[in-house]
Amino acid sequence: MKRWLLIAALSAAGALSLDAQTTPLEMEEASEAARRAATAAIHGPHAAFLEALDLDGLLESRVGTAAWSGLTPADREVLRSTLRERLHGMLAPPRPGPGEAGWSAALPAADGGVDVLLGLNLEGRNLKTRWVMRRSGSLWRVRDVVLSDPGISLAGAALATLGSQPVAARRAAAAVRREILPLLSGLLVILLVAALAAPRLAPPSRKYLSLAASVPALVFLVGGAAAAVRILRQPYVLGIIPAGQPWQRSEGLALKAERDGRAGEARQLWEQALAAGEPPGPVAYEMGLAARRRGDVESARAFFERALAAPSPAPGAARELAALAAEQGRLPEAERQIAGYLAAAGPDPESLALEAIIKTDLGKTADAVQAIAEARRLAGTGTRGAQLEAQIRARAGDAAGAVAALRPLTKDGRLDRSALRSDPAYLPIATDPVWVKFLNED
Repeated sequence: MKRWLLIAALSAAGALSLDAQTTPLEMEEASEAARRAATAAIHGPHAAFLEALDLDGLLESRVGTAAWSGLTPADREVLRSTLRERLHGMLAPPRPGPGEAGWSAALPAADGGVDVLLGLNLEGRNLKTRWVMRRSGSLWRVRDVVLSDPGISLAGAALATLGSQPVAARRAAAAVRREILPLLSGLLVILLVAALAAPRLAPPSRKYLSLAASVPALVFLVGGAAAAVRILRQPYVLGIIPAGQPWQRSEGLALKAERDGRAGEARQLWEQALAAGEPPGPVAYEMGLAARRRGDVESARAFFERALAAPSPAPGAARELAALAAEQGRLPEAERQIAGYLAAAGPDPESLALEAIIKTDLGKTADAVQAIAEARRLAGTGTRGAQLEAQIRARAGDAAGAVAALRPLTKDGRLDRSALRSDPAYLPIATDPVWVKFLNED
């Protein structure tokens, strides 16, 4: 009997597990919803992006279910409006401009949702983002947008701007003293005055006194009752909502100083941002990128290592460390770092191409081809995917494979052979007859 109970329990658990799995159709629906939201954030209409946000889910997780349900509809709308404005300001450009949602990859989440990796190009900047999609009724809504490389959750950052206590439990005793006691005091004063004056008046005048006292007494009584009902029905109240994070100004100035080449000033501004409470992982990552642009490789490596060791690490630092290690021939270290990055941040065409280069240099050609095939799948049918595969095959000395990857680009004039001749990526096959013949084709 116990055996059959165990089998039944295991079967039920298996059925629940299967029910919880995300179907391919759901993955496709969530991915399409994420792309629509991203496109609306970049190009507009911005209302479509805002409607896709799961604001209620975010706010309920922040303040707690009891507090969220205990707020009045007006108070909930104040919080929605504030969060909507700040989330939009963090992701969308100030005005619709050049940009696009490029490659994408949908990954099932443990809670039955879908995480959609999206490559966004915003005014020349490439951003790898993760859109946390969760079902709300029949729709897929955006629960969070994560900037993958610095490891910044925009929902977390926006919720943090609401302050440490955006919703507080109403202190009933204080509310009674503030709202009800003054009304009761007024009522007692009226009753006391009427009681002291009544014996001195003639009976007909007492009647008029009673009528005159009853009107304000009734007003005070009704006011007190209304205040008591309001206190009972509104157990939670809104706190003061701050304007934003205290480090945002220092962060913006630091980024501008980095772009202008003022490294010393930028470092001071980053230190100010850290002192004001900005998470250290993303700061160290940005400082590492700036140091690498300046050619200061050792400082860059130190910053990237600090970014990974932070309490909230920046995953992109692992990819940068992999690239630095590959450039210096430390291939096992590079392989370890890129594997860690892909596990933490998920795949993207450029990182898979870097993995393929590292695998090629390690002699793991089959793994390299698999990585570049995945990169091409993400990149789609454009020229970039074909070029990536050709460069990887050239690095492995496979001239025929490089030509086969580039051949489809010749059919519609998307191939510049003069650029191929000067591209150092093809040096390993520069004298191969197959490659030379391909370059000299009309």
